[in-house]
Amino acid sequence: MLAVAAALLLATCRSAPPPRLRVTVVGIDGATWRVVDPLVARGELPNLGRLLAHGVRAPLRSQVPLVSPAVWTTIASGVSRERHGITTFTVAGGRLARSTDRRVHTLWTVASAAGLRSAVIGWWATYPAEAINGVVISERALKVRDEDVRALGGGHHLAADQARLVSPAGTLDIVSDLLFAAPDVSPDPDDASRVVPRMQAEDAAVVRSLARLRAREGPYDLEMILLRGVDPVSHYFWRFHEPDAAVYSDAERPGRDELAAVGDPVEAHYRFVDKLLGELSLDAAPDRVVVVVSDHGFEAGRQSFRGGSLSGTHEGEAAIDGIFIVAGGPARSGVRLEHASILDVAPTVLQLLGLPVAEDLEGRVLAEAVDPAWTASHPLRHVASYGAVAHAPTAATGVPGVDERLRRELRALGYVQ
Repeated sequence: MLAVAAALLLATCRSAPPPRLRVTVVGIDGATWRVVDPLVARGELPNLGRLLAHGVRAPLRSQVPLVSPAVWTTIASGVSRERHGITTFTVAGGRLARSTDRRVHTLWTVASAAGLRSAVIGWWATYPAEAINGVVISERALKVRDEDVRALGGGHHLAADQARLVSPAGTLDIVSDLLFAAPDVSPDPDDASRVVPRMQAEDAAVVRSLARLRAREGPYDLEMILLRGVDPVSHYFWRFHEPDAAVYSDAERPGRDELAAVGDPVEAHYRFVDKLLGELSLDAAPDRVVVVVSDHGFEAGRQSFRGGSLSGTHEGEAAIDGIFIVAGGPARSGVRLEHASILDVAPTVLQLLGLPVAEDLEGRVLAEAVDPAWTASHPLRHVASYGAVAHAPTAATGVPGVDERLRRELRALGYVQ
């Protein structure tokens, strides 16, 4: 952090920083324009629809393999997985990837060093939660249940202190009733019945935790939340969304009665997410920018695991593009960009926050998404690098059951062995 602060101070001395905007980054894991566009056209995603009407959109090119922790860390850092160190769900020895495996700074660590307050909730590879100027609720916190805390023989503070589920530790007392609401993961990997209610509960916990923290702590300069539900729901239920896809055999296609009974859980979860976004009042505003991104898209396809099968996948070219929306503040209105990359998100957010962009980032500021007059009055500033991250030693030992609960979910999705 000291190295980052020194780089920021040097850049500030060269030119006075302009007034800053507040930025909210909403990650929707696995979201695709193939689902968003028809729903917006039918008026079924009113909150995303308003952002699109008053903002900029683009396909967001990802990097293969389309592995969530790697891609979301790239989005947060502006560098590829080979540099940031989070390459897949696990590290050598089979341990699930942790924040301490990340070798570079992220938007929230740079913002923190600049004195900005951040809230980061549910982002992949944020466990153990880092101490920043603000709040981090790690992805593992969403997998904790009351029985896990009871097993520690103490209250929420003990769970937070021992496991670094959140930072600062007292945050768990504020939001634990929201985080612990999801039903447990079924031990049967073929049981899809719990997927939708579990992911609805987890996505709702992320959004409502931010809303509660805002109400208690006031607005944050940088907010970054990740809603994971679209991805697993799409894996399990894509055949109901695209029943006529050529990849499915007649036996795999849902019949008329099954379609009538089940509906389209994929579209239903997009509508659920859009309703949650409405709770955050994310309409475009002069002093706040909203950035909506996904790590990849989705397509029809088989993904075999333990004798079962998933009907949605993101392994082919058709799924490599996610979504990118930026609205509010100086963002242009009703504009379509042809190209954007996951590497471009971090530089663009840094510029919007009024922070210098490191020259060793691999993407670029998407200047074409912003009013040229604002760009002229807010000249881009650079630093050579924010350097490597030095993680503070942590005694986090985990909460019994949490890692296995997450691993069981990932195994059912075919992500880990």
